[in-house]
Formats: sequence, C-alpha cells, structure tokens
Amino acid sequence: MSTRNNNNNSVPFVKIVYSTVKINGKIDLVPMEWYADGSVKKIEH
Repeated sequence: MSTRNNNNNSVPFVKIVYSTVKINGKIDLVPMEWYADGSVKKIEH
C-alpha cells in the first residue's frame, strides 16, 4: 500500500491560523488554512 498522496500537486496542510480582519470598525477572526509551502488559503464555508 502506498503512502503517497493521490493528488500529486497537493501541498500538505499544516494547521489553521486565525487572521484578524477589521470589518466596519469591528475586529473579526477569520480562519485560514496554512500550508507547508507557506501559502495561506481562506476557509470557505
């Protein structure tokens, strides 16, 4: 059995980080997915 990821261009997901965003004068926490290559992607609900 192979332990390789089936999706070859996928970057391993590391953790969820929270980014503070100011919306209408209100501070909001936005969850973001942080990846091993340093990229960050907003979590879409």
